[in-house]
Order: sequence, then structure tokens, then C-alpha cells
Amino acid sequence: MFNRIHDWIKGVLVKMGLATELQSVTDHKKVMADDDQYGLIAKWFSIYQSTPEWLKIHKKLPDDSYLDRQKMSLNMGQVAAKKMASLVFNQKAVITVSPKNAKNPDDPSSPDDYQTIENQFVQQTLKDNHFYNNFERYLEYMFATGGIVIRLYTDRGKVKIRFATADAFYPITSDANGVSEAVIASKFMSDSHYYTLLEWHEETDTDYVVTNEIYKSTTNSNDDLGVKIDDWSNLPDAFKNMSPQPTRYSKKLYSRPTFIYLKPNLANNLHIDSPLGIPIYANAIDTLRQLDEAYDLLFQEFVKGKRRIAAPANQLKREVDPQTGKTRYYVDWSEDVYMAYNTTMSGGDGESVKPTDITLGLRNEAIVAGINDLLHFYSSQIGFSADMFTFDSQQGVITATAVISENSDTYQSKNSHETLIGEAIEHICQIIVELAKNDSNVQYSGQTDIDISVNFDDSIAKDRNDNLDYYMKANGNHPVMTQLEAIKRANGITDVEAQQVLDQINAETANAEGTIEDVVGGNGKDGEDNA
Repeated sequence: MFNRIHDWIKGVLVKMGLATELQSVTDHKKVMADDDQYGLIAKWFSIYQSTPEWLKIHKKLPDDSYLDRQKMSLNMGQVAAKKMASLVFNQKAVITVSPKNAKNPDDPSSPDDYQTIENQFVQQTLKDNHFYNNFERYLEYMFATGGIVIRLYTDRGKVKIRFATADAFYPITSDANGVSEAVIASKFMSDSHYYTLLEWHEETDTDYVVTNEIYKSTTNSNDDLGVKIDDWSNLPDAFKNMSPQPTRYSKKLYSRPTFIYLKPNLANNLHIDSPLGIPIYANAIDTLRQLDEAYDLLFQEFVKGKRRIAAPANQLKREVDPQTGKTRYYVDWSEDVYMAYNTTMSGGDGESVKPTDITLGLRNEAIVAGINDLLHFYSSQIGFSADMFTFDSQQGVITATAVISENSDTYQSKNSHETLIGEAIEHICQIIVELAKNDSNVQYSGQTDIDISVNFDDSIAKDRNDNLDYYMKANGNHPVMTQLEAIKRANGITDVEAQQVLDQINAETANAEGTIEDVVGGNGKDGEDNA
């Protein structure tokens, strides 16, 4: 699917009558991305899936046969994308929604924040859509391929959140605030047929307009775009509540489009004017190729380093057995270690020359050292600290478990990406309440004018001991924070949750220590009966 949606869009634009002859997507005046950019996205997907072209060997040999082999791969594109995704967002991130101006934003959180209608509705919506799991997974796709798109809509009284990958997104209009108009393509399969859904998100002076186009394949092939469906009465369940008529979202009721295009916080130096993003390894492709070459060389070293013994040919071949008629040999050829040579070429008689072990020594240590050098360089290229990735011959690629300091490249890159991700989450929460408020089928009585806070979990990215040592010394070895604040920061939780933990600690401590009466007796006098 990843490499074919681009062709579907081109075909659909022709079928829709938007272009009589379309050689590329940019032939249609509305679409502002060119074929080269989607060619790069396909290349980035192949790297992420560990199927780049450089892993394929197809070489003609002197005997006119061909050597076909797939090289080994470290798959560092996927490793790096997954590492960055887990650093910037995980299950411990806390998203809180409250009515705007309900309190001073600088005030600590309280139980009231969690009991608001707005927050409870958003939390339930995120839970129903498995947002935390899906979002981290799609962030990995984003860092690997340059972007993702998040689509929000209502269906059967619920607010739905759907994700799509970079190759399914076609921008139409963009400005300083991001992409405001786009085409989103999706592929579904039902009853042995493939369905292609195109969502056109366009904007007028007064409305955001979403128009759906559905195409059904005429064969069971994934490559078959098929024909446009005009009769929507017999569509599969996935399309039951969709309408062929455009859906209009009034700008008086909606503050922004119902989709979000999210990309890494990196400048697109490959296409300066493009609104599309680039993956974190877009400028490290050559290093990725060298890493795979070195990793494959490490395995080939064992194959080509097998034992070899050179011996004169007349020493290996013996007489013919008169009973069986078979030639008897001096060596066991199943060992696959002998190589015969003609002694006349070296001026010998073949009898005085002894077999010689010509096995070459393994260079695995040098190759592993080379891989580690490349990994350090690769880490720096993609925004990590140089020591983020190391290679061990027994464990493979090992990633650093903590960022040494807040000045490290990894920590700064993490915070940089969190800026855009935080804005996207705020956009999601805002659209959730606006969709709910303006759909009578959704049970929601809260307001749409809300404040959103996103608390990312930094505990996996900080060296706590180093931080504690620094602040304690700076404060003359005196306490640097209250017990409540320490619990909050140590566990990455909110004020409310930290207070609950502190109350439990105090209760358990009081029960464990008891009172002086518990120790010496009810009236405080040793040896006397309490009766």
C-alpha cells in the first residue's frame, strides 16, 4: 500500500475530470507536492522496512551465471525512529483539559481539574480510540517517513480518531500555520474487493468542507483502483455513515480544520518550499548504507573465513579401486576445506610439497569497531548524542538508557520535537470538543472554549542522580524541593496523584510507628495492668 497510493491519486484526478491528461500530481493545479517528494517518501519507507535497493545483490559471474543475494541489515532507520518516538511520547504523558479561565494557569493542578466535563469527555474519547498506543506507533512512522496525518470525525455518537501515513497525504494549501487543505487517501478491503477512500479537505471563506470519494476495485488486485461508486446504499460497514454530499464545518463553530498534519521539527532542506516533512535520517542515507555494508561484511567474514588447505592435485587423487571402479582419495572431500593446485606451475614434483593451511584470520573485531564508529557518526547526524547507539557482537545494537544532561543533543532534539507534538495534541483536544458540541448524536454538555496542558514524561530522558547532585551542591546540600514536588517529579505524575501518594506514605508511616501509648502500655506505666 505504501508505494501505490501516489499512483492512485494520479489516476483518480484523471477519472474525476480534474485533469484531462495527468503526467504527475503537480499537473493538477490544486496539489502542491511533486513526484520527486513522493519518490523520496517511498525510499524512506523502504529504509524503514529494511528493504532498500542497496541490500539487493544481482551480479553476473565469469561463468555467465548470476549471484542473487540479500545483504544483512542493521535496520537502523527503524531503530532510530522507534527510539525517538519513545523518548518524546509514551504512556506516562498527561493530557489535561479544563474550561478556559477556570483558574490561574500557574496554579497547581487539583482534583477539580480532572472532574470537569471537558476533561472527562476528552479522556474517554482518547481511551476509546486507544490514542496513547496508536499515537506512539504513528510517531515512529512519522520520524521514519517525514510525517503523519490525524483525522477526526464523528460516527454513531462517538468522536473518532484515525491516523494515516505520509504517502497517503497530499497538501493543497499551506501557510505559516501549516497545511490547511489536503487530500487524504485510505485503503480498505471487504468481500474480496479493495476500496479506496479519498477525503478532500478544502476551505472556503465561511466553512471547512470535506468531500468523500470512494472507488471499488474491479478485480481482487491491490493495484486495481477500480471505478468510482455513485450508489452508496450497498457499501461495507466501514462506509455506512459516510455521505456522498460534502460535509461543511462552519468557521463560526470550528476553530481549525478537522485534520492535523504532523511532521518532525526539522527543516526540509531537500525541498525548501514543500510543506511536507522529512525523516530524522533524511540526511544520513549514505551512513545507513555504510552501516548495512559493514554489518553484512561481518557475517560474510565467517562465511569466507572458513578453513582452507592447499595441496598438490596428485596428492589428493589416488588409485582406482579395482573392485568398485571408483577413485579413492587421500582426503575426505565432505570436509570442504581442500583446494588442489597444479604443482608444475610452481616447479615442484607434487610429492615433496606438503599440504598448506591457507586459512585467513577473521577480522570481526576490526569490523565491529568500524560499525561503532559509524553508529556514533549516525547518532550525531540524526539529532542524538554521539553515544546513543553502540554495537556489541553478542547483543547487537544497544541504545543508551538515559540522557546524560539537559545540554545533550538527544535531550534538545527531544524537546524540539515535543514542541510540534504538543501543538498537535492541543489541536486534537480542541477538535474533539468542537465535533462533540456540534453533533447532536454525541452526548456532550461541556464548552468548546478550553485550556489544554500536555505534560510529557521526562523521567526516561534525564539522569536523575546527576541532576540531584548538581542542585544539592548549588543549594549548600540543603533540600531543594518539598516532598510533594519530589514525588511528583520522581514518578512523572501530577500534583493530585503526588498528593495521594504522599497521603498514603504518611498514613503507612503513622501506622508503622504507632504512638508512645502503643509502645509502653495504655496508661504509659510499665508493668501495670491496664484493667
